[in-house]
Amino acid sequence: MSSNTDEDDQLELMGASNNNNATHFDVSKLPDSFQKFLQDNSIDPQIYTVASLPRYIRTNTHLPADKRPTLQDLKAQFQTDKVYAVDGLDHFFSVQLDDTTQRISDVPAYKEHAIFGIDLSSAIAVEALEIQKDDQVLDLCCAPGAKLCMIANLLGRDGLGTATGVDLAGHRLATCRSLLKKYKVGEKVRLFEADGTTFSVPPPSRLGSRMIHSDSKDNNAMTTRKRQKMELVKPFWASRLLRFDNQAPTLANALYDKVLVDAECTHDGSIAHILKYEKWGWDTFEKNFMDPHRIDTIAELQCNLMKQGWHMLKPGGIMIYSTCSLSIRQNEDNVAWFLNEFRDAQLEKIPNFDIPRAEIKQQKAHPALQDDIEANCLRFDPISSNTSGFFVARFLKSALFT
Repeated sequence: MSSNTDEDDQLELMGASNNNNATHFDVSKLPDSFQKFLQDNSIDPQIYTVASLPRYIRTNTHLPADKRPTLQDLKAQFQTDKVYAVDGLDHFFSVQLDDTTQRISDVPAYKEHAIFGIDLSSAIAVEALEIQKDDQVLDLCCAPGAKLCMIANLLGRDGLGTATGVDLAGHRLATCRSLLKKYKVGEKVRLFEADGTTFSVPPPSRLGSRMIHSDSKDNNAMTTRKRQKMELVKPFWASRLLRFDNQAPTLANALYDKVLVDAECTHDGSIAHILKYEKWGWDTFEKNFMDPHRIDTIAELQCNLMKQGWHMLKPGGIMIYSTCSLSIRQNEDNVAWFLNEFRDAQLEKIPNFDIPRAEIKQQKAHPALQDDIEANCLRFDPISSNTSGFFVARFLKSALFT
């Protein structure tokens, strides 16, 4: 389990880090391979010189209303008027601090677990799911856990909705577990240490003593036969209400209502992430991200995550695909591939959240799909929107193909 200090550090990495210092970054220092990457993807290298990006926080809505800070409370605690509610995202605020020594973890609201740090990209991806209180939600790339906290907030305390988080690494899941416990939002959440490209555990059938789904006797008889062939997958962690789920799929509960694929990527849209390599060394960056085989591997992983997420989504359900990359290969290309591969997939428009968007890039593999991608996907970059760069697509699974 992570210590409190580790939690605070992790929250800083989740969009609470102080990047308000004016960056004097010389783009000519970028390695040749990265310069070519930017050129190939029509990305302006000047994005890495953008300074004074805001930090973002969300109110922990599991707390009673009288325990949550108001906008005026936050301004007083941060000692600045530069705290703003973000249009289209309830209980979500941007914070622009001029004092470079102040941290989000210093303010009373954070110490009282009334707010948590979360990237704008993560918040928009979760919001685009349009979570309802009875939804069964699957997050295939759940670490470091802020998305799960927001999903739990949106599910609320009423209803039979649950959240299932998946990640490959136990230490990252430990951070998720720590955050869920810290903010006391984990009563409807379970975590699995598993490969998201093959994860196939169905949604829970019970929430404590309450049945989430009821099925006919014929369906139950069918699943009893299937259950004998199934091997129970032990969760990394599960709340008391979900700890003893028998993972027996029926026709009604075999699939999820909402799936989030906030995929691993090259993180080239994150200014803070790229600037770290100025200290760590560009050799490490080129090895980790700019090797052509590595980029191909990441793109293949992203496609496989989308594919498995789709298999686990019920007809009429919604899947969100998002990255913190600005590359065409990891965004527009993947969306075009997916639409061509899965004919029951339909792109849906995402609210713009009143944040200026960047131009959708041209993918070449399926030109007939370009207009659909441009009309429905969202791309943001630091120059146009004063936020880190990211991409979001929303897919509706048609019931007509079942």
